[in-house]
Amino acid sequence: MTYTQTNDGMPAEVHSLDAGHIAELLNQMMERMDRLEQHLMKVNTLADEAPALLAMATDTVDGLYRDAANAGVDIDERLKVGLHALERLTDPATLRALAGLSEQLVTLEQLARQAPGFAAMTVDMIDELYAAISKQGVDLEGTVRQGLLALRNLLTLMQSEEVKALMSSGVLDPKTLQVMGAAAHALVSAQREPRRAGPMSLLGALFNRDVQRSLGFALNFAERFGQKLPG
Repeated sequence: MTYTQTNDGMPAEVHSLDAGHIAELLNQMMERMDRLEQHLMKVNTLADEAPALLAMATDTVDGLYRDAANAGVDIDERLKVGLHALERLTDPATLRALAGLSEQLVTLEQLARQAPGFAAMTVDMIDELYAAISKQGVDLEGTVRQGLLALRNLLTLMQSEEVKALMSSGVLDPKTLQVMGAAAHALVSAQREPRRAGPMSLLGALFNRDVQRSLGFALNFAERFGQKLPG
């Protein structure tokens, strides 16, 4: 393309521009400048209001701090504790423990979902066991009732005055039981080896040390038993 020069040194194509188009371009530039000026005015307004807004925010925070202090809340202490808790929570060991706990929770959730099935299976097993026992002619309900009745009677007996007197009588003392056991053993042995005894045998038995111990025990028992008998 070739340009022809005019007397003022400008290309002829520039002189051929539409004056209306130039005016439109100027209007667009002016609108943009107006918008930019409006934005700058808003920025200046915010800059002018910033100290007041900052002071108001500071007053608000101070008021909240005073209200918390009046309510007995130590914000500084809570912040320290919160930071310490955050530090502990973000510790790798704590995070690993939480990860392990989450896995355990997943396992527990699965078990909880399977619990109804386990319960139903347990009920079925009990029903089958009950049916098998019933087929053998065992009245399970009656047996349970009799067992509960026996347990109730046993508890009543254990709380009775007779059992209390027995417990305090010394009959169940270990030494008493030892003597009773020795007597029972002697009775069984004497029954297994019976023998006849005449006057001379009785006289000779008086010189037997075991017989002498038995007679001494019998005399001692008779004396003490007589002391316990009511007058």
